[in-house]
Amino acid sequence: MKFMHLSDLHLGKRVNEFSMIEDQQYILNQIAEIADREKPDGVLIAGDVYDKSVPPTEAVQLFDDFLVDLAEQGLPVFIISGNHDSAERVAFGSRLMISSGVYLSPVYDGSVKPVTLEDGYGKIDVYLLPFLKPAHVRRFFLMRKLAAIPMR
Repeated sequence: MKFMHLSDLHLGKRVNEFSMIEDQQYILNQIAEIADREKPDGVLIAGDVYDKSVPPTEAVQLFDDFLVDLAEQGLPVFIISGNHDSAERVAFGSRLMISSGVYLSPVYDGSVKPVTLEDGYGKIDVYLLPFLKPAHVRRFFLMRKLAAIPMR
């Protein structure tokens, strides 16, 4: 399978109080055109979609437009949150977006479930594991460890 891999979009970034949104729009349009020309089997967006955990409205709108463009091309899109994103905000609407082929990393709950794709060569599993800190996962592993201890 052929994938396009993107990361660190940092949509909504400002440099010295100058908004990068117009440049980011231009770049995302170029990426959408490349995707249309190259016909990948999917697009992986690996973290830091936004520059801040509470992104500005124009950054959210820009990303929405980009996802619509990719979905209209029939491309599966896989998005995981990064350390600059809010996992909860990136995961918003994920169950609805699946019908459009847009898969968003869920908020980590101790389990990771794959999205399975298939082509003429077989199946592959894509795991959408968001950025995690040890403090986020510790409780899930502690619960598993406690569950494995036999009761007397």
